[in-house]
Amino acid sequence: MRRSPTIPTRGLLTLLILLLVTLSHDVRASRKTDVVTLYNGDKITGEIAEMDGGILQFKTDAMGTLSIEWPEIASVASEYHYELRLTSGERLYGSFGSGSRAGQIELVDLFGKHDIEWLQVVEIRPIEDKLLDRLDVYLSTNFSFTKATSIARLSFNTAISYEDQTSVSSLNGRTDLTSSDSGDSDSSRYDIERWSWRKQRSDSFKSIFANYEDNDELGLNHRVGVGAGFGKYWLDTHRTRFTGALGLQAISESFSGQETNQDVELYLSSTFNTWKFNTPELDIDLTFNVYPSLTDTGRIRTDGNLRIRWELIKDLFWDVSAWVTTDNETGSGGSSTDYSITTGVGWKL
Repeated sequence: MRRSPTIPTRGLLTLLILLLVTLSHDVRASRKTDVVTLYNGDKITGEIAEMDGGILQFKTDAMGTLSIEWPEIASVASEYHYELRLTSGERLYGSFGSGSRAGQIELVDLFGKHDIEWLQVVEIRPIEDKLLDRLDVYLSTNFSFTKATSIARLSFNTAISYEDQTSVSSLNGRTDLTSSDSGDSDSSRYDIERWSWRKQRSDSFKSIFANYEDNDELGLNHRVGVGAGFGKYWLDTHRTRFTGALGLQAISESFSGQETNQDVELYLSSTFNTWKFNTPELDIDLTFNVYPSLTDTGRIRTDGNLRIRWELIKDLFWDVSAWVTTDNETGSGGSSTDYSITTGVGWKL
């Protein structure tokens, strides 16, 4: 790909001018003039909604929103403006010209025309998108009851994220409630996190986060943590994403029979995602964190989360969720390990 010098200046100037264009034209209300050409020669006119996970969402008047596999598309043309994220992590801004060969995007910006190979493009997003268009909400629940043991279990899971040009913010939470003849117990964890990056180095990011956790099995009344760190996208393609992060976290916690304790921990985190967005959708999301204590020598905590969701019908999913948490120094009478595996249905908004 031919690159222009001073990428940060180019991106900033381009974005400022495109924002002025956005403010002076209500392009989202009436546009249906983008053209997608398939390798079989078919041309479809409509509106590019987004491309993510190897699937282009294309809105048409006659056929509704089409999901087109990215490798099946020979070319796209649009006079409107988009953000492109490449496999290198670079983010570019411009419109799509019609002069490229099959398998290339001709990006037109203030600095001229640039040919970008098809497989370099990980994501396409209209920069005129409204806030709600950038919001991703997923909810799932599961209930089970066993008569022989009189054990009832109810689980809730939620994942909410919002992404713009320079950051992604997320809320992930779970609550498990268990009732039996011997008593009731519950376990909860909620994480809020924000990743932000510079456009010229968007494969690296800064992270700030906060979390809350309680667990009867571990004897944990509550734990609240806040921290910050740095991370990197080690792998980011149409089908797979792998990240790692390193930082520090301060926690305040209370175990059964003990006074409230404060601790400072090292934060080591990794995430792995793989997906298939053509019908039926499949999404696998794995996170694993390690917390070696810096103020309580020898203490190490870990937690991991796995979510698998498989589309049954549009926006309704079969959901499998699993989590595990360990602590080699728990409260009096508490276990060092707790885990759960649940399955149920989920809904994507």
